[in-house]
Amino acid sequence: MLHLYPFSSSSKGNATLLMQNGRGLLIDCGVPLAQIRRALKQMGMDLDALDGILLTHEHKDHILAIPQLTRKSPAAVYATGGTLQALAIPGVDHQGAPFSAGAFHVVPIETSHDAAGPCGYRIEAEGKALAIVTDTGKATPSMLQLLSGCSLIMLESNYDPEMLDCGPYPPLLKRRIRSDCGHLSNQDCAALLALKALEGDLKTAVLAHLSDHNNTPLTAKMAVLNTFEQYGITDIRLEVGGAFCPVLEV
Repeated sequence: MLHLYPFSSSSKGNATLLMQNGRGLLIDCGVPLAQIRRALKQMGMDLDALDGILLTHEHKDHILAIPQLTRKSPAAVYATGGTLQALAIPGVDHQGAPFSAGAFHVVPIETSHDAAGPCGYRIEAEGKALAIVTDTGKATPSMLQLLSGCSLIMLESNYDPEMLDCGPYPPLLKRRIRSDCGHLSNQDCAALLALKALEGDLKTAVLAHLSDHNNTPLTAKMAVLNTFEQYGITDIRLEVGGAFCPVLEV
């Protein structure tokens, strides 16, 4: 069986485990190595059970543990050439093309973010598909295409526009967050999830990368639920990634 465990998902740190039959992928590693080890142990795994470490981009909240992981885990690091160059680490440049890591078939998804070579991932195994997309200011054509057919989508729901407007951030940072190379708002996330839900394959949605200052889990969930209600969507499981998110069957 295929399971997703988004055990850390916020502006402080992001890391997600995808597991199948005792093997897994680690998508981002923006938390201390000890926290990653605890998550693996909870799943009955260790670093040797990883078939790959997938990086979305080089920002600290996605790569904090990468120096230790490259020394302690035998798993290959997969990322764009821009990300690998920015981090100055060895790894596999997937060049935005599909690749395999163990039993997992991985398709990079183009994102739009102020990083050297950002991407998300569509991952397929056991005849199922899921997608993990964070840190993007807009939905790219690749994203719209590759989210189709996924039974689980983990999608950024970074900020509430009103909270951002009224919050403590300086104007320049607010403009950066709202830009096409920034982050998705709750409403952006809700609209994209509704579009994919209406296609008929989506069963579970995970809201990811919530801002600690400009969002709350309840605010993000209500934005999606209100949009789903407008379109008569009633059968999608909705979770918020992070410490309180359960392990999810794909």
